Amino acid sequence: EGNDGDGPDAKAMHSSALAWGELLRYSWEWNGQNINIDDPHSRNGDCGAPGGFTAAPMLAVAAVAPVVAQNGRHYLRRIDKWLARTVNEATGNSPPNLWTMACHAVSLRDCFVSPDTTNAQNMTTSEILSTSSVPLLTARERWHLHALYQLLHNNHREAMGAYLRLLELYPGDLLGLSLAMDVAFTLGDARSALRAATNVSTYWSERDGGHLHLNPSHSGQILATALIAVGLASASSARASAAERLAESATTRDSQGAGGVAVWALSHCLGAEGRSSEMVSKLAGFDGTQIYESCGYLNFHNRMMGYGGIASLDQRRSGAGRAAMRLYDGAFSRVLEYSGNNIEGLERGGEDIVLLEKLVPRNIKRDAATAIGSVFSAWFGSGSKTKMEKSSRVESVGIKQRQLARRTVEDVLCWLPPSPLLLTHATALLFRLTLSDGIAPSDQRWSDLLAAWNVMLLTDTDEVKPTPDKRSVIDFMPLGLIASSILIDPSRLNLESHPAPLRNAMQGLNAMGKLMNLGHAYGTGNESRHSGEWRDVMRHLVNARESCQRWEMPTGMFSTTYAIPEHVPIEPMGWDMDTRQFLEYALFHAAMQVRDHESLCLARAICSEGTTLRPNCPEIWWRYATVLDMLGDEVAAENARSASVSLGSGEGASF
Repeated sequence: EGNDGDGPDAKAMHSSALAWGELLRYSWEWNGQNINIDDPHSRNGDCGAPGGFTAAPMLAVAAVAPVVAQNGRHYLRRIDKWLARTVNEATGNSPPNLWTMACHAVSLRDCFVSPDTTNAQNMTTSEILSTSSVPLLTARERWHLHALYQLLHNNHREAMGAYLRLLELYPGDLLGLSLAMDVAFTLGDARSALRAATNVSTYWSERDGGHLHLNPSHSGQILATALIAVGLASASSARASAAERLAESATTRDSQGAGGVAVWALSHCLGAEGRSSEMVSKLAGFDGTQIYESCGYLNFHNRMMGYGGIASLDQRRSGAGRAAMRLYDGAFSRVLEYSGNNIEGLERGGEDIVLLEKLVPRNIKRDAATAIGSVFSAWFGSGSKTKMEKSSRVESVGIKQRQLARRTVEDVLCWLPPSPLLLTHATALLFRLTLSDGIAPSDQRWSDLLAAWNVMLLTDTDEVKPTPDKRSVIDFMPLGLIASSILIDPSRLNLESHPAPLRNAMQGLNAMGKLMNLGHAYGTGNESRHSGEWRDVMRHLVNARESCQRWEMPTGMFSTTYAIPEHVPIEPMGWDMDTRQFLEYALFHAAMQVRDHESLCLARAICSEGTTLRPNCPEIWWRYATVLDMLGDEVAAENARSASVSLGSGEGASF
């Protein structure tokens, strides 16, 4: 029963579903059973009505805050739509609702205990507050609820400030540190991640007996060490070595409890130094995936496999494109396929039809035994084969009807639709694959990804009041805006409301997507168009990368006039390794399409920066050699090519 054949591939999603489903049940028992979901006074879309009584608000924070921190409120409502169709096999109670329990938890943020409870019913709210002196919740709990309130309104920047304030006051709050890292990654704000990590690092180091680890370690302390490593790894390559030591220490001491977060930190440490071979081993090899596969974090397995695919392309070994394509299909294409968010799935009715049949794999061992038996039956024959097939066909219809009638919370959480964060990582890997000639721009995967982004942006948001500025559903995620703009017209993404560097990145990548005709989204594409169009792409991307501090010469290198750059505050768009996949590689590709002296000099500067910061990456040295050849520096080009080969470029079997 269920999708048992998907058992091995669904292991990571199943782990997440089990952990999250149990937490949701407890949180709903405490926070939701006494709330009338259909009552508008107890389910207010602004999350501000006192409504029903919530007994355990921190349970609601733990159950809801991580998913809304990473993917926003619209994805939260998308999950609620599926949870509403489940049944509780144990109690038969109403299914959990993430939005409802979160809103009622937030409503307790500013509640106070009235000293005179006998007259409380006859007093106004202002009178109660004026006579109250004791808050219902602790200051720590109120900061958590304040951050959750901001997250429910997609105000991630304000939530980041709340978590930083929380960690200043309570450096031992491990949940706050974890959520701060999630929000910082969503915002692409490496500086805030670094600040959160350094603000609490000494506190946790002292409780571990200092740098000598004199005290017995416990799981919370080790997880905090891994989270601190994430914060250090996010900022720059200068702190990568310190972050790597912390992450390796956490993995050694508690690989089951802190392995997932430690691998997240290691991915950025190794990526910052271009150590692609180690990244492939840690993120895509069998031994490496065992550390994080069952950590239970939402879409974590897919994200790490995406990083592994990028590292495989950085190795530039024989068959690297095929390896990266295999990782893409396993991590991302599979999600789009089972959820109905690809072209074929939309033709069948989309996720509303396709996801109804997805259940948690329950009989993996029985399937394995059946597979073994079928092998021996094929060898030696089986007289009862036809009879067994007939009986199975007769029972299949009745089994499917019973399955659909009792779909549980775990079934929903195991087979979730793609999130904005997952689609962002999918776009990054597919974009790199295309620029590396691993796939053609007309590949079906681009059409499927375009379909998934369109479904995401057209998500039904009933019961959520629209914002006055008509923000898109991913406005809180700069890297998501950059990724989606490759396929989606930026006008649909509220382009004018974003800072100038982000606008330039979105416009440049969108123009590049049109020129390459990715996903057949723009009619007939032609990369060999006039260099002026590619020059516009290059100008947008270089301004985004340099935060609009680049001086331009409007009429070429011999111009006597200069364009004054637009001075704007620098806004983070993503952590270094993530933005690099879009801006650096896209800018290099655009410069190589223009191919005049000025653009080749720009490409050489980009490659020089890469070889300095990530000297262990074979792919960077090979690109550097290509540019030097075009500039006529044959000796330096041969040296760069030799460096790439010495680091492993071109190794491996060729088929």
